Amino acid sequence: MKFSGNKSESMLHYPIDAMIRVPLETFNKYIGGALPIEIDRDKADSGTTTIGTKRPDFLCWTKKLLLFKGEEKASSGEFNTAVEELEEKFNVLDPICFGKIQFMIGYAIAGSTVRFYAIDGSVEAKKKPSILSPLTSELNASNLVDRFTILRTVVNIARIILTISDNIPNTLIPLGKRQKLGHSFITFLSDVVEKIILKVDLPYATNMDNRVNFLKKMYDYAKGHPGLVQVEKGPLFDKGKGIYRVVMKTRGIPCVSELKNENNVREMMKCILTGLARLHQGNFVHRDIRLPNVVYVPESPDKFNYVLIDFEHGFYNRRVCDEKLSGYDDNTLTTAGYYSTTSEMYQLGKMLEALSSRISSNQGKGFVEELKSKKLTAELALKHSWINHSS
Repeated sequence: MKFSGNKSESMLHYPIDAMIRVPLETFNKYIGGALPIEIDRDKADSGTTTIGTKRPDFLCWTKKLLLFKGEEKASSGEFNTAVEELEEKFNVLDPICFGKIQFMIGYAIAGSTVRFYAIDGSVEAKKKPSILSPLTSELNASNLVDRFTILRTVVNIARIILTISDNIPNTLIPLGKRQKLGHSFITFLSDVVEKIILKVDLPYATNMDNRVNFLKKMYDYAKGHPGLVQVEKGPLFDKGKGIYRVVMKTRGIPCVSELKNENNVREMMKCILTGLARLHQGNFVHRDIRLPNVVYVPESPDKFNYVLIDFEHGFYNRRVCDEKLSGYDDNTLTTAGYYSTTSEMYQLGKMLEALSSRISSNQGKGFVEELKSKKLTAELALKHSWINHSS
């Protein structure tokens, strides 16, 4: 295996994979595929995504938990830089992505120099000079004896993964993993979420510049307002790559798991109605009101824990709707074929109706019917007795 003379990180991939990826996959094969791992690499030598938010060079998820990561540099002289980046990237173990697990395992490689670390994600660790605790000494991958030590360490990491895998909740969001959800590619990073949509899949994008400009206005109008997704950067269209991109500050989990009773549903509705009242005030409509487009933000600073996301189907009020989404029915649009704010409230009523098993009060059931009757605006709905009921 050649470690010296490499001019870029990508040239190190083969020898590093031979030491780390191949033993992990071989171990998994040996135990009959019982090791639930997925492995990926950051594609650019810069170690960053297209938005400039750093992603580790090597990522290994156990189920959806990022448990093992690595930083790689071409030259042995850059070892300290690799260690610094190992500590800096993805160093916040957010419960959304880690649950109650407060550690990761990592490695830093520069040329032939290799060292493994435990990464402490606890609150107490933040007070220490470093969150890294060495698991090995600095090893020389060109040395046969040290290569045995590297192999033994990787096998021990595989055993750790196997031991904890049954205790990993299936509700975690995989940090750093690019996921395809519908027509979108979503990546959760340490402090933002990146969404990418191919040009051909962006709704109402006959004229791409006009569509992106509209969506920028809609996202900008939502800034600073509770109940609505908050954007860090964009939306933008990359003509060279043919992709639409938006980077969001809002990081939440699917809301359904949090909707355990009527009070939870009421709280969600208050948040979403607050957001819709703002959009409708600006003559915007969302057009895709569904539970998958509502996320739960556990530690929301404004106490509005439920947030409406995904504006990409949005448009101005009372415009012809050329694309009828699967959730629409014969009562969604106006008689003239427009999607209006009343259409929005009707769709919201249908969304709430789908949660009827969690709504036991007559007041709540009556609220559903009033929404579906198209007689309530978002502002009027916020004044409804069911929304303001205190339990």
